[in-house]
Amino acid sequence: MGLFDMFGSRMIASDGLDRDPTDDRYFDSLPSRRSEINVTVSVARARKVPVIRDCLHTLSGSVSGLECGVFRQVDEDTVERVHNHQIATLLTNPNPRHTGTSFIYQMVDDLHSEGDFFAEKKFAHDGYTIEELWRLEPGRTQVEELPDRTKRFRHTDRWGIERVLLEDEVWHIPLPPLVDDIKGTSPILDDGKEAVAVAIALQRYANILFANDATPPYAFSMESNFKDAESKKNWLQAWSRWVSGRNRHRPAILEYGMKPQRLGLTSEEAQFLETRKELWLDLCRLFHVPPHKVGILDRATFSNIEHQSLEFVTDALRPILELIEDSVDKFLIAESDMKFEFNVESLLRGDIKTRYEAYSRGRQWGWLSVNDILRMERRNGIGPSGDRYVEPLNMVPVGTGSDQRQRDQRASIDNSISFLRESVKTPRGKRPRLELVKDAA
Repeated sequence: MGLFDMFGSRMIASDGLDRDPTDDRYFDSLPSRRSEINVTVSVARARKVPVIRDCLHTLSGSVSGLECGVFRQVDEDTVERVHNHQIATLLTNPNPRHTGTSFIYQMVDDLHSEGDFFAEKKFAHDGYTIEELWRLEPGRTQVEELPDRTKRFRHTDRWGIERVLLEDEVWHIPLPPLVDDIKGTSPILDDGKEAVAVAIALQRYANILFANDATPPYAFSMESNFKDAESKKNWLQAWSRWVSGRNRHRPAILEYGMKPQRLGLTSEEAQFLETRKELWLDLCRLFHVPPHKVGILDRATFSNIEHQSLEFVTDALRPILELIEDSVDKFLIAESDMKFEFNVESLLRGDIKTRYEAYSRGRQWGWLSVNDILRMERRNGIGPSGDRYVEPLNMVPVGTGSDQRQRDQRASIDNSISFLRESVKTPRGKRPRLELVKDAA
């Protein structure tokens, strides 16, 4: 058989098939898992479940919208931001194709879907400075551990070309817990495989159910039998034509004592809607996303939404932020006295009331100045007078309050005596007038 015959025959044979984009055959080249209910789970199929898509978008969008920068530890009490640092600039503009926001968005999405993030480093002519970062698709990248405990990466691009990259050429962030100490754990393909499989199966069931006018499967029973197989086939074909297409919902006539009998359960009997709602909550737990973040407001109140939003920052965002920050510090920043950090305070930017209340407390208790507040609001300062820090008069060290009050009282008395003396001063030999003394007092 020639080369054309081998491939051509396959193309001709499959030309008349109805291609289903959800068919398992289309996902063989990408990582997938087979679940207990015999459903193939892949990241591409999981994204078609709305709750999973919303969870990934919420996590990725929340992190990519945060401000970030490199900070230097000047001394034990002083930390200053390093403007125009090479790594901060790199993460803001990683390569000519992507922006910093889209790059970090894709980074968080890869971590929560695939369990790993890979980026190839492009170095300058000096072989040391990183000029560009290019994302490597996790599903096409394999990690190998060498005898010296370093890592090697095999990446196959979309054209089928494989490249081997060494550890210094790839920035790799695995999501704990690690597999074989080198690969991350995927919430979709590993920990949440069974829950995702049920979600895919339920969605497929709903599609098939409504494609059949929400009619459950049924069969016919009859008192007599068809005289031969051909008669049975002709009746089934006629029935299919009668209840399909434009003939749907038209009345039908059953002959020969036929009676329809339902097979299986209806959606109400199977508690289809209740099952979907509980499954949505399980998927939210998988990603540590509060239900109200993905539009599930059945049990939400104003008070618990406020607390859930705080828990979203501490339980869902903080671990992934610290994971990225530590990875940048270890593998991208060469200086030991510099740290990369995200500014979680920018999450409050949309809530002006909460933001201004926080500024007021910081100003009142002395750790924020007017210029500090204006800088956080991205506005110009008011000059040197805006750098003053104030604090309440009653905030003094323990044990020094009484001594300080005595010194203040003595200073006030001394000032009053000096003022009186100057006010009633008269030429030598003359007595001061009584009305001047009263006015001065």
